[in-house]
Amino acid sequence: MNYGKIKKLDIANGEGIRVSLFVSGCNFHCHNCFNKIAQDFNYGKLFTEETFKQINDLINRPYVAGLSILGGEPMHQDPQGFHYLNKLALTTRSLGKTVWLWTGFKWEDIWNDESEIALYRQNLLSLCDVVVDGQYVDSLRDLTLKWRGSSNQRVILSRMSISKKELILMEGI
Repeated sequence: MNYGKIKKLDIANGEGIRVSLFVSGCNFHCHNCFNKIAQDFNYGKLFTEETFKQINDLINRPYVAGLSILGGEPMHQDPQGFHYLNKLALTTRSLGKTVWLWTGFKWEDIWNDESEIALYRQNLLSLCDVVVDGQYVDSLRDLTLKWRGSSNQRVILSRMSISKKELILMEGI
């Protein structure tokens, strides 16, 4: 897995001060994507154990609320990429911090998929506190929305939705 950027102090992608990881690679190719350069799976740098340690050290700072995983597309990674994303999510949660993830996939499509790669995707979702789902749709662009670019995208309370077995959206946004 490659990554395009690590934002050490991000206040735009989730609640509080966050560390944001922008992974490389996306097959959706949304029209007017905000991060088009990251659609290329070869863009950026190779994610390594050293990268993991660097992000973990950043997240461990007391004023950081958690980790945000964006792209590219986090759910278009290979098994090694999912290994690192799961490891980051587990470590972040063990520090008592939150994990947010943005994906162009719809929540229901990930959970209804029975393919081998779906198991990786489902496992990662189960480690996230909040998931913003749905592809960016330029005709539905709305700059007043918090944490998303178009009105079709939803801000889902992931762990709560999984435990209650129903989709629960974040209220008041």
